[in-house]
Amino acid sequence: MGPAELVGPLQISVWWYVAAGVVLLASLLNLFAPLLRAAAGSGMKSRPRIPIPVRSTYMSRIAHVESKLGAGETDVRDSARDLAKIVREFARDAWVVRAEHLTYRDAAVAGLDDLAETLSSLYAAEFAEDDANDLGPQIAGARKLVTRWS
Repeated sequence: MGPAELVGPLQISVWWYVAAGVVLLASLLNLFAPLLRAAAGSGMKSRPRIPIPVRSTYMSRIAHVESKLGAGETDVRDSARDLAKIVREFARDAWVVRAEHLTYRDAAVAGLDDLAETLSSLYAAEFAEDDANDLGPQIAGARKLVTRWS
């Protein structure tokens, strides 16, 4: 076997430089992608939008609790309990939060201040030592929560 029959190693080609340049460019774009997104303005947080059917469903459920309370079919404690359940289910559907057993303190720690405020007022009616007579402010608070986040 003579020197003419030997195959040389891979020769340096222009394509190797192109491939290295593409890999370097992709690495730099990946490294600076958060800065590029912030410069483009996509880092601005917008208020979450809740679909209209979700909003109307929960508004009608709140109205149903209010009508049952006005007709005397339920008492204030049961109505407050129903409203708390509705508000928690709204949080689940609107913000994808597991809120079935969420207390108002848990909601406040999680940064859901509107939900925490509504649950706190409902607790006052649900767990009052003497029977509460009026649930109007709590119903208004639940409506405010649903309309504010839609």
